[in-house]
Amino acid sequence: MALEISYAPQYLESLESILMFFDERNGDDKFSRKLLKMIRKQMKLAASMLEIGRLTDFPGVRILFVERFGIEYQIRDWVILIIDIYSCQTNPEQRMFRKQ
Repeated sequence: MALEISYAPQYLESLESILMFFDERNGDDKFSRKLLKMIRKQMKLAASMLEIGRLTDFPGVRILFVERFGIEYQIRDWVILIIDIYSCQTNPEQRMFRKQ
């Protein structure tokens, strides 16, 4: 049984920034639409195969990779909470994980 998917505000803000960056850089939203479709596909897969993501150093937090982006999520009761998305090209010391 697939779980419901919920989105943390941090994820929505990060995703919007990423999509806007590619829209501006490329002059259209073709790549952004493709990326969003891949993300949704991976999250649906995670909702049906709960342990597909790699465990992180944070208790209960898993990560999936789509293209060059990491998507952090946590399984809570009957919901998958998508916590954040980030570029894997970002310096890890510049990223700040905020507990949800």
